[in-house]
Amino acid sequence: MESLNKLILDFNAVAKGDDGSCVPFSLQVMCPEYDEDRGFFCQVSCRYFRVKPFLIFGVDEIQACELAIDFIRLSLIDRAELVDANGHPISLPVIEWPPLD
Repeated sequence: MESLNKLILDFNAVAKGDDGSCVPFSLQVMCPEYDEDRGFFCQVSCRYFRVKPFLIFGVDEIQACELAIDFIRLSLIDRAELVDANGHPISLPVIEWPPLD
């Protein structure tokens, strides 16, 4: 597997809470890796939820990427809305695996 420790997603937005407060939101997802004991996973960094990076596992590279985004999306429900610099709502991107580049 070629892509170890390469960034597959670098996403920035603003998280707007129900009370109208806004804070920076940044999400980085590393390309999927494979561990013989645990299977496929993506390392995810999202300081909005946790200071330390965490791992999201899947049965293959595609599912690990999908679950990384799904986990963040579900974690945002009832917590914050993602908006751009102008305050317009935006969505988390989809991770294409394998990358189109």
